Amino acid sequence: MPVVLVTPLANGDLALKFGYSTPDGGCQKTDTTFTKGAVDGQFSNKAMAQTNIRVASTDYKHFAVLYVETQKGGVRNVWLQLYARAPELFPEGAQKMQQLVPQVGLNPSQGTLLPRSGDKSTDRWID
Repeated sequence: MPVVLVTPLANGDLALKFGYSTPDGGCQKTDTTFTKGAVDGQFSNKAMAQTNIRVASTDYKHFAVLYVETQKGGVRNVWLQLYARAPELFPEGAQKMQQLVPQVGLNPSQGTLLPRSGDKSTDRWID
């Protein structure tokens, strides 16, 4: 199961440690820092070409919808990711994510809510 450890830094940035299993049964670990943006709750990571990362919606108890924008090679991509505290899909979180789709400029007919995978990774709205 993928694991993310988020640690707030004194300067307002976030240190993230990612760990996830690989197809060969091993474990891949990555450390990265997300730089605090101009607006509270907004972060970026230039190494990952992520220019705008923020929590678009959360109930602080069951789910969070993350907005991610990337800019690389003149191509801009936007997507939403739904995170939950339990392996089961939280219906209110999925509903909120679907409501946000047109608000962030995505076309509902071009995206999908992917079913949960066997490794319990995040559900994503893809465009």
